[in-house]
Amino acid sequence: MRDLKTLRLASLQLSAERLDGFVTYQRTLLDELGKASAPDWSGRYAFAHAHALAASKLDLVELGKLKSLVGDFCGRRSALAQVQERIERAKQGTSEKDALVLARAQKELPRLESLAAFEDRYGKEALALLQAKEAELLELHRAIAKQEGSGHVHAVG
Repeated sequence: MRDLKTLRLASLQLSAERLDGFVTYQRTLLDELGKASAPDWSGRYAFAHAHALAASKLDLVELGKLKSLVGDFCGRRSALAQVQERIERAKQGTSEKDALVLARAQKELPRLESLAAFEDRYGKEALALLQAKEAELLELHRAIAKQEGSGHVHAVG
């Protein structure tokens, strides 16, 4: 418990203003990446990042800590959504494999639904702020991951 208290003290204290700034950063980043026609992914991303950072009114340290905090939250919630989808698909099936998937997923569900560890790490106030914007944060998180994943071109040699 002492380690969690230390971690919470070292963490960024999330406020509505900081979270709004982070959402502004993400929206601006996506807009700029969508407008950019530069074939150079690194240059295009750097340009979009600079515009997004200015629009957010956050500094780089805040942005980094917010990315970590919001990424942790979105990762947990995305994992829950994936298991819930798996449960729904397995319920439609009639095979033995569907029954096994359903049993495993339902067993995993309570652990994924619980945000107690997140709350212990970041605090009740931070969790409430994130839950209030959960749908928007997940949408942005997925959109940025998709942009970042499709932006890099790897030469096959």
